[in-house]
Amino acid sequence: MVLPMLVPGLFGRCLGLGGLAVLPLLSGCASKVNHIRTGSAVVDPTLGLTVLFSRALAPGTGQGLGKDAADCVTSAIANNAPKVRLIAAEQFQRSVFPDLSLESLPVSRESLVILGKDETFRGRAAAAGIRYLVAVGGGTDQRAPWGDGTCRPGAGCIGFWVWERDSTLWAEILDMASGESVAKVEAEVSGRPWLGVLVVFPLGAPSFTETWACHKLGRGVVEFLTTQGDRSP
Repeated sequence: MVLPMLVPGLFGRCLGLGGLAVLPLLSGCASKVNHIRTGSAVVDPTLGLTVLFSRALAPGTGQGLGKDAADCVTSAIANNAPKVRLIAAEQFQRSVFPDLSLESLPVSRESLVILGKDETFRGRAAAAGIRYLVAVGGGTDQRAPWGDGTCRPGAGCIGFWVWERDSTLWAEILDMASGESVAKVEAEVSGRPWLGVLVVFPLGAPSFTETWACHKLGRGVVEFLTTQGDRSP
């Protein structure tokens, strides 16, 4: 995409306002949510579930993004799915791993398979009313910008750059009785933040793809839990 403002021969001419009017549209986000069944069992959320971010379950996810995703899913369930029995992650830690901190829980896919066979672990989880663990994770890919710019003495600078930014967040429902995955919800959001310079005036628009993906993920999990929908891509 090459805009008239980037053509050196047009530098110094009047730039029509119509060209600038369309620039904010570049930062708009496109999104989709996928519901993927990974097991044959039907989730009964009235049995109790906990939303948890764990580096062991999502090793490629940053701490801040993981916690935000867990908060989004937890809030969405609490506000929109009253029939779901939601157990706070802190209560899960106190009930099942009372001697450990929330950040140091030995929760991974491998450990859940082993723990699911442990009578002490299963007894503590059952006593706390927890059957499912909703693990969250994800990440963002922002590629190098494309665009160009030019400056001339006494006339200032004109330039325009666009980034392609993709964020994907996921929530996977794990059955703590068996350690097996039951379903996965993925929220994918793409945006194009941009930056322009018109003489000495900077113009631009960010694209909050992670925030939007977080919101979409929470809604997607609620929709799955309340409808048990299966819309695998």
